Amino acid sequence: MDGAPVDWSGIRPRVRALMRFLAVHGGRSVHREQITAALWPELPDRSAVNNLHVGISTLRTFLEPGVARGASRFVLRDGSSYRLDLGIGGSSDVTTFGTALATARQARADGEDVTAIRALRHALDQYTGDLLPEDGAAEWVLALRDRHRCRAAEAAVLLAGLELARGRSRPAATVARRALELDGYHDDGWRLLITAQRRAGELAAARRTQQTYERVLCSLGVDRSTPARPVQVTAA
Repeated sequence: MDGAPVDWSGIRPRVRALMRFLAVHGGRSVHREQITAALWPELPDRSAVNNLHVGISTLRTFLEPGVARGASRFVLRDGSSYRLDLGIGGSSDVTTFGTALATARQARADGEDVTAIRALRHALDQYTGDLLPEDGAAEWVLALRDRHRCRAAEAAVLLAGLELARGRSRPAATVARRALELDGYHDDGWRLLITAQRRAGELAAARRTQQTYERVLCSLGVDRSTPARPVQVTAA
């Protein structure tokens, strides 16, 4: 806040989780039933709602000491919903990630590959790892975590294809590896990496990658004798 990191160590874990829950929705309002179902699923409705009210009050007091009731700038209520307002100049990596992907999709639809490449790079810069690792296997975060990981893998594959289409084999190989780090079973990621390595003259690396790819296919029960689909390296 205001350029200074916030020390959350004195705040109870469930209240910190409430903050992360609101933050991950990127400024969108979230209904209280969705919040209580995620964070207090074991409690009766009345107790869960009471815990939510206490948690919201704790957040507001922590972020803005002395703030009057209903005067918070950050944790806002809209009927039965709550949202985290980042304020002017505020930012969220989750929101920026999604916005960059949307920009890339529109740029591709418009045939503007340079803009798409720039947007995809920006999106992948925002994706620094799994969403909210501190929440472990909490049920509410698992689906969101998987969704963002899949979106990042798809962005990396698309970027690799665009780089390859522009004759940039080594950058294409680098980003294809990133895709496989995110999704080791991504077929297009494997084939793009092999093609990029071959075009870069890295034939030994391409052979090793091909062998690893074949082991992956074997583990999935895929018939290796079936001809692979051709790699698409154009931006069409």
